[in-house]
Amino acid sequence: MDCSQCNGRYCMSSVPIFQGLNNDEMAELSKIIIHRTYKKGEPVFLAGDLNNHLFVVRKGKVKITRVTEEGHEQVIRIIQEGDFFGDLSLFRNNSLTSNAEAIELTEICLVKGEEFKKTLEKSPSLMLNMLDQLSERLEKAEFQLSQFNHRDVAQRVAAFILQHGENSENLIFEFPTNKTDIASMLGTTRETLSRKLSFFQRKGYIKISGRQIQICDVKALKELF
Repeated sequence: MDCSQCNGRYCMSSVPIFQGLNNDEMAELSKIIIHRTYKKGEPVFLAGDLNNHLFVVRKGKVKITRVTEEGHEQVIRIIQEGDFFGDLSLFRNNSLTSNAEAIELTEICLVKGEEFKKTLEKSPSLMLNMLDQLSERLEKAEFQLSQFNHRDVAQRVAAFILQHGENSENLIFEFPTNKTDIASMLGTTRETLSRKLSFFQRKGYIKISGRQIQICDVKALKELF
């Protein structure tokens, strides 16, 4: 399926790294895109696969994981609509070191790697957008690393809530995935995460309704640090 025809418009137009491109550039980009749909639980790729493509989530969510030396699955991050992944192998031509799995029905625009790199060379705006997104991702990765090194579980949970809530409308957001995956991202267990969330709710810091979280006391959460 030609991704340029998704919903009668360019499916890439809402993706941050492709915003700012003119119609001609977008038309050129659409020629090197393949549209794929993955069912919940279906792998997009596995560690060890050879890949030189860029994957962009048009709709749905993808879980990026690695297997630890002890054989446990470690959730690295959750890729949501408008975000991309596969960029490390795209530029380094290495085998993939992580797994990617759709955690709900997911539509992906796969950008052919070699053609995409040629497009980057011809489009300064696309190159700058790509660098901006990669820099933002690096900043988030450094922040996450500092959490593991210097913060206890309660502080990591509070930081996760603030990160998602302060970027949402009315300080209300939904967990991007289940508690097991979120706990893995935060370096704890599902049971410990549930206890911390319940404690925060009893203290009046947050209000929980299913997967929805409302921040009621930003100051109190920040004072945990």
